[in-house]
Amino acid sequence: MTTVWIVYHDSGPDENILGVFDNAADAEDYQESIKGDFPDGVLLTPFPVPWRRTDRITRIDIG
Repeated sequence: MTTVWIVYHDSGPDENILGVFDNAADAEDYQESIKGDFPDGVLLTPFPVPWRRTDRITRIDIG
């Protein structure tokens, strides 16, 4: 596995991460099924793995 897909929201300060998936299709299905539960919708971002805090460069695209 080289990528995980993180489903999250930014509607509030708590429990922002809603799910982590090993493929885009499952993440998109989940995002679609819960997007109405959050006022600002639900976001999806792929994230490379493995990742460590000590890695020199980390790029996170949100949106």
